[in-house]
Amino acid sequence: MKKYRRILRIILAINIAFIITVAGLEYRSSQKEKVISPVSADATKTVIPVGKTVGIYVNTKGILVIDTGEVTDLYGNTTEPAKNKLIKGDYIVKLNGEKVKTKKQLIDAITECDGETLTFEVKRNSDNVEVKVEPVETGLDTYKIGIWVRDDLQGLGTVTYVKGNEFGALGHSITDSDTGELLKVSGGKIYMADIYGVEKGISGTPGEIEGMITYDTENIVGDITGNKTYGIFGNVSDEFKDSLSTDEVMPLSSFDEVKEGHAQIKTYISGEKKMYDIEIVDIHKNANGDKEMEIEVTDDELIKLTGGIVQGMSGSPIIQNGKLIGAVTHVFVNDPTRGYGIFIDKMIK
Repeated sequence: MKKYRRILRIILAINIAFIITVAGLEYRSSQKEKVISPVSADATKTVIPVGKTVGIYVNTKGILVIDTGEVTDLYGNTTEPAKNKLIKGDYIVKLNGEKVKTKKQLIDAITECDGETLTFEVKRNSDNVEVKVEPVETGLDTYKIGIWVRDDLQGLGTVTYVKGNEFGALGHSITDSDTGELLKVSGGKIYMADIYGVEKGISGTPGEIEGMITYDTENIVGDITGNKTYGIFGNVSDEFKDSLSTDEVMPLSSFDEVKEGHAQIKTYISGEKKMYDIEIVDIHKNANGDKEMEIEVTDDELIKLTGGIVQGMSGSPIIQNGKLIGAVTHVFVNDPTRGYGIFIDKMIK
């Protein structure tokens, strides 16, 4: 009986050793596979590089204060009622407890205030601040407080990519021309744009795409849902997607796949879809610590047409080795053949 038990213990020990050995081999095998064949989160992502110029219209998230100034009262006296109270960069969200959404609504409320103290609720950086301003009577029953404001912004830009119903454009944020700050937006639209020419860029003077945008409902081809550091984002209409039915779907490139050397940009600036040659001359970190590409237009046809990179081309997709690697963002003022591009990794994330 003891001999039988000893044999069972030996068999059990052998089985346990076998199981441990097999499990260890399987673990090492799985780890080896992970080391040899890593799969990037972006490796399976594909998008359509677009390159189409569109009209962009955004509404500010509140009414943006651009500046304050003097007003003249009924007796010819000048004063600055809003100075050091409302500050450039403030977003007015309420007046006397009521929400205000448009510049016209705000101006009308101030004009017809009957001289009563105005209480503003403003978004200042990340804080909500209450500000009181005494209006000045500048005409019979007409009041002003001396502020310059903005509630929207519009212009031309280029769609970089479409994935499903989503799009990314510009490659950089929309900033206010007066404050220089990223514009806080409550939403917006992209419209079909009629491009009728290009003002060529020359040293010292950046060129621009010349076009017309008709802000009619039937011309809307997408909704803007976000204005971020590396572009504007949102959703496109089925009509816009259908217009890309013949465009090639491409995988996204990762940082380490982008190399100095030959690449191309895709644009419709000539009136038709075309690829133009560029050179990636340098890859470095910018002042924010982000990687960016320095690019040079080498395509004689594009240089003859535009002088290089012009305003409105921001967002034009950059392609290298069959992959979307980034988007054009800026032009060198003193050399329009050269500029910067952002990596698609940054833009997508």
